[in-house]
Amino acid sequence: MALIPTATYQAPDIPHREFHPGDGPHTTSGTTTQISDHVINAGGEDRDKPTPHKDTPMGNLRAQLTTLQDQLNVFLTERMKLDKQGKSNEQELERKILDEAEDEEED
Repeated sequence: MALIPTATYQAPDIPHREFHPGDGPHTTSGTTTQISDHVINAGGEDRDKPTPHKDTPMGNLRAQLTTLQDQLNVFLTERMKLDKQGKSNEQELERKILDEAEDEEED
């Protein structure tokens, strides 16, 4: 029986979120773990690029973990973007409130 890796994320606004690598195909070449397109376009080379996985239980686990890591990285990046937007919206609202308060004081 092959074991499937999973990951769980919890936060005050998300009580429980599970991640599973799914059926595949899985590789060790993650989409979120390689060097950035900016570096590649500047002529950079990914010297830490992983080797392909072997078709063994351990090799397949390695590839599934790469898939799981990609899922987590995408999820956390989206959360950071939403959090940043939320802070921007909060800061804009706070700025409006303070501006209105200043306008009222001037009258």
